[in-house]
Amino acid sequence: MNFKGASHVWSNRYHFTGGTPSSDANWKLLSDAIVNLEKTIFVSNVTIVGMVAYAAGSEVPVSSKVYSTAGTLTGPSVPCPAECVALARWSTASRSSKNHPIYAYSYWHAVHSSGGVPTNYDKVDTTQKTAMNTYAAGWVSGITAGGVTAVRATPAGHVATGVLIEQWITHRDFPPSSSV
Repeated sequence: MNFKGASHVWSNRYHFTGGTPSSDANWKLLSDAIVNLEKTIFVSNVTIVGMVAYAAGSEVPVSSKVYSTAGTLTGPSVPCPAECVALARWSTASRSSKNHPIYAYSYWHAVHSSGGVPTNYDKVDTTQKTAMNTYAAGWVSGITAGGVTAVRATPAGHVATGVLIEQWITHRDFPPSSSV
């Protein structure tokens, strides 16, 4: 996406249960399925540019793929600054050692505001929020491709049981060196 006059790359990391693709080709099939679902939450000026896959517990890539997939969402018309994000929070059935609920989170840039009256400027556009909810719910039911059914989980393997897309737009800083 564009940020301060230049292209800017940002990413999300998705941990999942349901198996590990058995080959590079299967990783790419799973990645294609995820990209085809995720592109529906962004408008056309956002492009998905790549995927890097890692085996659980490793920082050594096992697969990668280059994309040039533009967002397909239509409707939202009030773009927010690039640091503004929508927040997805997946619940799990797990609890911490202090009995607090454990969640998985994603932040999506290129969020649009409902605009209109001043009380809506801080709310995620309803069309985009609906698309985000559909995409995020797909991670709860599982994304099947490449020989696995990937269900969203925390890094520790706590499986998602539900999802909430926050109605309020929030903020996430970009690292200064990440503009290209």
